[in-house]
Amino acid sequence: MDHTLHLPTVMIMHALITLVSTLVTIYMWLRIRDSRIMPLLVAAGVAACAAMLLHSARDSLPLFLSSGLGLGLGVLAVAFYWQAVVAFEGGTVSLRKAALGTIIWSALWVTPIFHESMLLRTTVLGVLVAGYCFLTAREMMRHARQEPLPSRSLAAFSNIVRGVVWLAPTPLSILVAPAYAPDGTTAPWFAYIVLANSMMIVLSLVALLMLAKERDELRYRLASERDPLTNLANRRTFVAGARAVLETEDGGASLLLLDIDHFKSVNDTHGHAAGDQVLLAFSRAIEQRMPKGWLFARIGGEEFACLMPRMNAQKAVAVAENLRRAVAEMAVSPSLMPPVTVSIGVSEATTRGADLDTLLASADAALYLAKADGRNCVRLFEPASMLDDAGEKLAHAIAAPPRPTARLHRRLRA
Repeated sequence: MDHTLHLPTVMIMHALITLVSTLVTIYMWLRIRDSRIMPLLVAAGVAACAAMLLHSARDSLPLFLSSGLGLGLGVLAVAFYWQAVVAFEGGTVSLRKAALGTIIWSALWVTPIFHESMLLRTTVLGVLVAGYCFLTAREMMRHARQEPLPSRSLAAFSNIVRGVVWLAPTPLSILVAPAYAPDGTTAPWFAYIVLANSMMIVLSLVALLMLAKERDELRYRLASERDPLTNLANRRTFVAGARAVLETEDGGASLLLLDIDHFKSVNDTHGHAAGDQVLLAFSRAIEQRMPKGWLFARIGGEEFACLMPRMNAQKAVAVAENLRRAVAEMAVSPSLMPPVTVSIGVSEATTRGADLDTLLASADAALYLAKADGRNCVRLFEPASMLDDAGEKLAHAIAAPPRPTARLHRRLRA
């Protein structure tokens, strides 16, 4: 009993898989008309369907149509898929590179030795298609570090396996039997190659769709965790991260609250676009001085926070002074804008499991004192001395003429 696969049935299944995949891709393109990827996937599917239609009629069509044009379109289909992955990764699409394999195939087809040698055609076809498959896998893994999507390895693996499948017919033709015998019959192994290729087509397309879904999910998650203007962590992300650090860190931690001085006047005088420029310049100036492990976030309009694990109060004050000087020295456009300065409040958690709300309140009190002391300075939360300072400021406020700007019940956050 013959246990080999029935090649015509496998070919029909392969054609149906290719057709259904193409129709699904066209439907998706109609829904996402502004996509750079979908037109290339549609082109790949149409080329693959045309290749299958021509090559399946090998017995009734001239060889230059069934194999010359048909297999050339098959190479083009794989090349279009490669360029779709390039577009997915944000690269520049090159139709010239996509057409290069088909041009090579067509140029070789007119040579007598290529036209007459089945083994040579099998080898060249396998090398061209496998080359595009390996380029696709390389493109997917090249961006793995910048965008570590879970399905990248699966997508790359499916294309590598597909390339290996296309390289297999050459050694099989030499060691076992030619794919097509002179009498028109096919070798038993050929049906398995066609079946494996069909499976890899489906897996490659599904893997690419999985990557697209994972990218969307990653973007939505980052959008919920990051500040849209500065791309820093937002308040919710900072609170979650800071509480985790305080609960697990044995060496204590220090917290900085940073508030840009006179920020409201920047918006009122120069406009909100200038205010955004100040926020961006400030964020970059501070962020580039943040070592790994520190939590830096925008927690309000012009207010930022930085939690420094295993940092005592004295070192934290020194860090804050360096940051304050860096902000005072940074250049901001437009040039007519006055220099940007920052006030910083510092508080310290000396034990593991410290309460974040208490730490924030302490740093906020120190920041309030820095604002009251004339801004552009750093103040450390020290309960005893701060009570003395508060008493002096209260006595001065009582003795001074009643001016709205001298009332202590107002927050000095302008």
